[in-house]
Amino acid sequence: MPFSDLREYLAELDRQGELARIVKEVDSQYELGAICNVSHDKGRKALFFERVGGQSMPVVTELLTTMRRIAISLETDETDLFLEVVRRITKRVEPKIVAHGPCKEIILRGKDVDLTRLPWITWNKTEVAPYLTAGLVIVKDPEYGRNVGVYRMMFANQRQTFLRLAAGHHGYEYYKRAEFRGEKKLEVAVAVGTDPAVFLGSQFVAPIDVDEFAIAGALRGEPVELVRCETVDLEVPATAEIVLEGYVSIPPELGEEGPYGEFCGYSVGKVIRERLWTIECITMRKNPIYHGFYLCKGMNEEGVIKSITTSAQIYSQLKPSHPAIQRVYCTPAGVGSFHCLIQISEKQKRPGIVNNILASTAGVKSGGVKHVFVFDDDVDITNPEEVEWAFATRVQADRDIFIIPNCAGIRLDPSATPEGTTAKLFVDATKSKDFRAEGLALPPDEVLDQVRRNWDGYFAG
Repeated sequence: MPFSDLREYLAELDRQGELARIVKEVDSQYELGAICNVSHDKGRKALFFERVGGQSMPVVTELLTTMRRIAISLETDETDLFLEVVRRITKRVEPKIVAHGPCKEIILRGKDVDLTRLPWITWNKTEVAPYLTAGLVIVKDPEYGRNVGVYRMMFANQRQTFLRLAAGHHGYEYYKRAEFRGEKKLEVAVAVGTDPAVFLGSQFVAPIDVDEFAIAGALRGEPVELVRCETVDLEVPATAEIVLEGYVSIPPELGEEGPYGEFCGYSVGKVIRERLWTIECITMRKNPIYHGFYLCKGMNEEGVIKSITTSAQIYSQLKPSHPAIQRVYCTPAGVGSFHCLIQISEKQKRPGIVNNILASTAGVKSGGVKHVFVFDDDVDITNPEEVEWAFATRVQADRDIFIIPNCAGIRLDPSATPEGTTAKLFVDATKSKDFRAEGLALPPDEVLDQVRRNWDGYFAG
């Protein structure tokens, strides 16, 4: 059975020794973020902060910062995680509307709406205000239906936050479509603290008319249960810890937002004129738990999540046309999407197939792939040592590397142009037809197997 809510998942992490509790009160400005940062060198456990900045509401972070915890969240084995995700997302499971849910145990309206009830966190030193970072932003369009994504929200006042609806994201498209229809506002709901599969589902770059809750249902193996909001025509996960309901005006109320420590590991994206949204209702569970999302350089939580979601998406898109593909791996430290490694079957390789695969990746719905590498199936593409060895010994730069300039990229990539254009790099790291080795430098397989079986005996007295 899938986890019904965040609390069940936390209990399982605790049972498996994957959850660390911080009982000492910590400061919401920088200290909590610093603990998240240092934890990456101290075992990378999920973190449960019991007291933050004088608030009674606990904060959880680092929930999906390892492949093991993502596997736990989907109740599968880490070794089978990639193919299991690929298998599950092939058949979406539509959400189910229910009459009641724990997210409505407390309902706050009117003068009771006060965002300072939440433990707002300033994560990094360049941020000028605290951010809500792990909220699922839910919007609707009459043609395309519901959309779910995660967009950063900087605190503005007791009833408003900024909402970063960036061009190229579906939330932005929904807003512009509402504007084109002559509507006066775009209704928005934000769910904080959902079961992990629901959060993972929001991180797939789906077509604009695909409901991410249906992807989450596929990951869970059961429909996501939704309840209708109190003040807007939207539905939210019934077991969410906290729900914010409100709207973005059309034309919008604007202000200065950012910079923010983004997924790329840099503080970027200061926006002179960003939209604010107004919260009219807050619903929550009794004794709610606040979910935060810490981003930094290297293997941050988004990079680990995107490594799975982007890899599975690219594999699902390319495999039908290119059956030689065995595995796709977008590296977590490559922000989960910028570096894409593809493993192909040597037995199915024929002249030109690698270039066809490389060309096909240029147009995948992937969230910003920049650098693509193709390897033979004798290379474990999840092993950085093997990847570096193959790159060093099989690639000739004048023959195997191709660059396409001025491609559409991501503006939050600090190396891209201000308009968000980027160059795409394609590398054929497979053995060429003129490859001159006589095979790998290894003892016979049967001798290696024998030695492994008898290893301890070599050292017995």
